[in-house]
Amino acid sequence: MTQESPDAPVVVPWYHWFWLFPVAWFVRLWLATLRFECDPGLIDAGEGPLIVLLWHDRLFVASRLANQYFKLPITTLVSASKDGAWLAAYFEVMGLKAVRGSSNRRGAAALIAIARSVRAGNHAGVTPDGPKGPARFCKPGAVALAKITQRPFVVLGISYASYWTVNSWDRFALPKPFSRVRIIVEKQPVPQADDVDEEVALRLQERLNTLSQY
Repeated sequence: MTQESPDAPVVVPWYHWFWLFPVAWFVRLWLATLRFECDPGLIDAGEGPLIVLLWHDRLFVASRLANQYFKLPITTLVSASKDGAWLAAYFEVMGLKAVRGSSNRRGAAALIAIARSVRAGNHAGVTPDGPKGPARFCKPGAVALAKITQRPFVVLGISYASYWTVNSWDRFALPKPFSRVRIIVEKQPVPQADDVDEEVALRLQERLNTLSQY
């Protein structure tokens, strides 16, 4: 028997999928009650693949955004950890693809895999402060991906009119049923080869923080 690599991403056992489906059904019902406001109506009209950025605390609405406002499929970057296994499984049930890895585990392999996905015609969905924070701090991995693929950014500012927060590192926000969700779309150019990744990441961080209000 071949021994599994210690860097291999954790996966959800098959028998746990039975209760993932009712959870996904419940979340879909919740999302259906929300009143979304987004201009433009189709974010990627004529754009080709994009590097889509949103904060980790706004992930609850990610599947509805992907299905309603994007024409092309979105591949997400999800941690290789146990928590990431659950998120990747949930995303799959909700119709999103996932590449497993983070800055401290399988980072290079994940970057290569998601770059291939972008070149194949998919958007890359990235939470630049994930998977463990600091909250609302943009790490430079998304900048490296944009340079490799030569694709521009779309910064998604997501604001909830009414919400609850979870006691987690990112103060994960849950919009209350039937409340309003405002999406502000801002496009940022492809970074140049001589741009410093950390400086570009700081500019993206400032825009995400400005557009995504608590």
